[in-house]
Amino acid sequence: MLHNRPVKLKVSTGMDFALPVRLLNSMVVIAALLSPHPLLLTVPVALVLWAGWVRQRKGLFKTKSSELISIIFPDGHVRLESKREVIFEGFLNGQQWCSRRLTVLRICNEDSTRKLVIQSAKQQVADDFRRLNMWLRQDLCNNTRGKQVLSN
Repeated sequence: MLHNRPVKLKVSTGMDFALPVRLLNSMVVIAALLSPHPLLLTVPVALVLWAGWVRQRKGLFKTKSSELISIIFPDGHVRLESKREVIFEGFLNGQQWCSRRLTVLRICNEDSTRKLVIQSAKQQVADDFRRLNMWLRQDLCNNTRGKQVLSN
């Protein structure tokens, strides 16, 4: 297995987390209803949940494509593609989080920062997800060390 080839992974969308978000929202409403002041808490909670629902329905999320692919190179360079078209290019900034089933990547370029969630269950090749987790845990993708050496 080549360790220096890029990792190609599918990015999770907001719809992948719809069920857990709905469960959490219903638990918040139940907690507000069971509180000592149910009317005082239920109305603001309902307004906040309604605003989140409207935001999601109006499509204010940055990525509208359901088929977003991240290509992560061993040096920390990341390219996001949708239907073979490059959408975003940047570098991992060293503030990643990974677990056995989920990885959160923070990608920066000169203009903006994006956060991506990658689930192991959505990947066709589980080996690529494990390799990405190994890179992140051993800090192999962090390009700041190379920048520090070049700046000295």
